[in-house]
Amino acid sequence: MDTKVMNRMIWRTPLRLFAKILSAALMVFLIYGMYYSAVYIYHEQSGLNDKFLRSVITTVELHESGLMVNKRGFSSVEVTPFLTQKKTLKVYKDVGEWQVIVGELHAKKRLWGELTYSIEERGPYLNVEERDSFYLHSALLGGGKITDSSRPNGVMDQLEKLEDGNVAELFFSLRTLKSPEQVLELLSKYDVKATSMAVYAGELKEFYPRNYGSSNAGHTIPHLTLRPKVQFSDTHALSSWHTFFSLDAGITDHEQQLITDAEWMTNNIKYNGVDDDKHRLAYLKKNGVQVYGATVTGPVRELEKLKEESEFWEFRLGRIEVWNWS
Repeated sequence: MDTKVMNRMIWRTPLRLFAKILSAALMVFLIYGMYYSAVYIYHEQSGLNDKFLRSVITTVELHESGLMVNKRGFSSVEVTPFLTQKKTLKVYKDVGEWQVIVGELHAKKRLWGELTYSIEERGPYLNVEERDSFYLHSALLGGGKITDSSRPNGVMDQLEKLEDGNVAELFFSLRTLKSPEQVLELLSKYDVKATSMAVYAGELKEFYPRNYGSSNAGHTIPHLTLRPKVQFSDTHALSSWHTFFSLDAGITDHEQQLITDAEWMTNNIKYNGVDDDKHRLAYLKKNGVQVYGATVTGPVRELEKLKEESEFWEFRLGRIEVWNWS
């Protein structure tokens, strides 16, 4: 055989093999692109991504004691080829009239799996817990009232030393279980706004939650949070939300929304703690919504006045910002 012909055959063999490999790779890439596009379009058009976002917002805001999820300017939910939904969102607190970013939320849900999330906090200080807890006194479990004096914590001394041109976030617990309306009535004498309330739903009485701490007669428990009403459409798209509670506008709608949200969560989401929430929901339906703590924000001089209320105890100071109050 001619040497030139043999050389051409030798060169054509790897070229043909490379062409076949390249064609196969392009075909795989094309099929993958079509598959991923179909998956993404299906999740968007079917409302699965909206349902995932609703699950994240509802679960986080009802369990994370006053942390709120940013609801403006949603970008698309990430859907992996293995049908895992992922989303990263900012979480914030209301301090004065600003929404102060305090961390980043990372949520995901595998196909047929549980909703899981983690919060990467962005606190300004080392070794300081951002999510301040409320105290549930043992006396409240039997429908009683706390009669002992508040344990000293120096919060009011701190407020006293702050200049007038500041606003802050303040947490307090209650000496008796109260309706949200009763709490707002007590707060109506002051220029402050309530942003969330700690709900008592049968913990340590009807059932024992998974994680709780006790010290003397005080307990810190995981709880549902009464938040300003957030509403979704029948297709799970976010339709409206409120920033603060208002006594003039009424509180009943917010209470009913809490029960509606808890019912929706326990029926539609798999997540860690769903069994506890089923107990809570049953208690709320039977006994109504009562709270044992609240978070408020406002000018520091107004917050300082709250020490005059005998029903409030165990004050804890949260974020402080420069004046932004109208």
